[in-house]
Amino acid sequence: MRKMTSLLSTIVLVIACPGVSSADVQINMQAGSQCWSYQGLDTRFYGNFAGGQALTVAVVEQQLNEKGGMEAVAHNGEQVWVNGPDGFLKSGYREERDRIVYTDKPGRYIFNLYEHGTGGAYPVFVKICASKKDQTNKK
Repeated sequence: MRKMTSLLSTIVLVIACPGVSSADVQINMQAGSQCWSYQGLDTRFYGNFAGGQALTVAVVEQQLNEKGGMEAVAHNGEQVWVNGPDGFLKSGYREERDRIVYTDKPGRYIFNLYEHGTGGAYPVFVKICASKKDQTNKK
């Protein structure tokens, strides 16, 4: 709960910039780090990952609500589209319990918050973490 509060606090601090971004953002994890984070308008990210990793994705988006106000919406990776080597695809319409992305092969993986297009009108906060795949829960 504390991490989610921290994520929500971070997105609230992001100032909305006018316009829509259209550039992809490269995922560059610092040496020794398991996680990478991003704040901004982009919604499409790419990076190279080793085979046998378990990737988790956390997203906090700022959206208009039905009353015309803004609200922060948080979700895990089950709503993120992921493409990878050899036709690898994880749909953004997965069940909530299907939020870990397992990299069976090394290569470039692309994370897209939306099925089509890139960039949003409001800021997002994205955190992607990589760890070794648990051999006892091999999928």
